[in-house]
Amino acid sequence: MEPNCSPILPSTIHRIIAHIFPSVELLPPNLISKPLLQRHLFLGLTPDNAIEYLAWPSANQSHVLQLLETQTLPYLDDHLSVRYTADREDLLAHVCITPNLRLLFLWEPENGWRYHDLATMPFLPNSYADFSTAYSVYTQNDFLPEQIDDLKVSCDNDEDAYWNAYDQGGDLLHHPPDPKTLEDSEDAYWAQYSSIQGTRPNLSPH
Repeated sequence: MEPNCSPILPSTIHRIIAHIFPSVELLPPNLISKPLLQRHLFLGLTPDNAIEYLAWPSANQSHVLQLLETQTLPYLDDHLSVRYTADREDLLAHVCITPNLRLLFLWEPENGWRYHDLATMPFLPNSYADFSTAYSVYTQNDFLPEQIDDLKVSCDNDEDAYWNAYDQGGDLLHHPPDPKTLEDSEDAYWAQYSSIQGTRPNLSPH
């Protein structure tokens, strides 16, 4: 288990609650997940647009904001129900703060638990009450032995194909692709690369 990787603390949760209730305030960058912080910077989001600022787009965004504005949020000593969801990329804590609302926190290995989203209850069907179970899913090694075997077979086939081509007169070696085809492919590659770079500005916080 990673150093300091543990279930989310009540103090982390209540620090966020203090910034969103009774009114939504500017969240310090060190409390927000990197993806949400990038969304704030890219779209210029502020607490003036509370629901866009606190939550990712969803079909019930307006309902979420209405619930936040009308329901009573927990006090520091209130017991909070927490569930965890995980895959090989993300580990999330889902915290029930009212019968109808939950806060989502994203685990970042270098930063710990960071606020990530606001959503409605109930908890997701594939969530875990036990943190250790969720963490074991998150840390599964996806470089499985069968993938190594597949890689070896692929390499062997590539090598056989190379020598077979050589034995058959080396057609593949002595008849390279048409230069015009290579040029068109390279132009398409760089056009795609430029397009991606043009739509993804540098959003790293300073």
